[in-house]
Formats: sequence, C-alpha cells, structure tokens
Amino acid sequence: MLSVYYGCGLRRSEGVALNLSDINLDKNLLHVRKGKNYKERHVPISPASRRHLTQYIYDHRNTLLRYPQTDALFLSKRGTRLQGQSMILRLKALQQQSDSTTLRAKEIGLHTLRHSIATHLLHSGMKLENISLFLGHSSLESTQIYTHLEAHENNL
Repeated sequence: MLSVYYGCGLRRSEGVALNLSDINLDKNLLHVRKGKNYKERHVPISPASRRHLTQYIYDHRNTLLRYPQTDALFLSKRGTRLQGQSMILRLKALQQQSDSTTLRAKEIGLHTLRHSIATHLLHSGMKLENISLFLGHSSLESTQIYTHLEAHENNL
C-alpha cells in the first residue's frame, strides 16, 4: 500500500478511494477518480508498485475480502474499505520498526511520501510541469515548493 502511495504520489484520500477497477495492470496505469477538487488523472504505475499491487491483489486481498460486492482496493482486517487513519498507523508502525533512530524521530505521514516522490522525480531530471501533472496540482505554483526543497538541500 505504501509503495503505491509513494510510487504514484497519492494523497491520503486518493489512495483510500481507489477501487480494483481503477487499476490497469496491462497499461501500468492507475486512475485517480477522486482527486482534490474532484479532478481525475491517470498516473503511471512504477514496476515496483506494479509488483506489489499484483501480489496484493492476487495473493492477499482475497484473504481479507468478506464482502464480495466491494470494489475497494485496499481492505481492512474486517474486509471493509481501509480508512486513511489506518494507513497512517501502518506507516508509523513501520517507522518505529526501523533500526535508524534518526528515522524513528522524524515526523512523517502519507504526505511525506508524496513530497518524497516529487523530490526524487525532480532530482532525476523530470520537468516541474510534468511533476505537477503527476501530482494532480491545479497550478505550477502548487508544485514549486519542491524546487525550494531542492534549493534548500543543495545549500546544506
């Protein structure tokens, strides 16, 4: 789940709203139907996220499924749609399992994953305009925070 949040740059609400029908493994695309301000977008699925999604969908999701009529992608232990708070708790649990005291001390959340993928894309040479489309930002100004992050990191 966290691989999908990171790899696809999802907001918390976008990830929990995902349905099985929003995943196109053949085309490596994820359809975000419920983006901010009701905007839709298609996001490429990275090879790592594709592997994790395939494994989850075919090997694990069915063990959680208690209501066959649900199209929800991510399910709770009760078989219902996983909520955003549960995702945050899972991320925090993974953080606390880390051997790094620095990582355990950091304040992180699902939005941290979104910032991380954007920063990594920027460092890899992706144009800010494309990062903006990837993240589903309405304007380039919304994405410019990542250029400030990169400039700050370069000054350290």
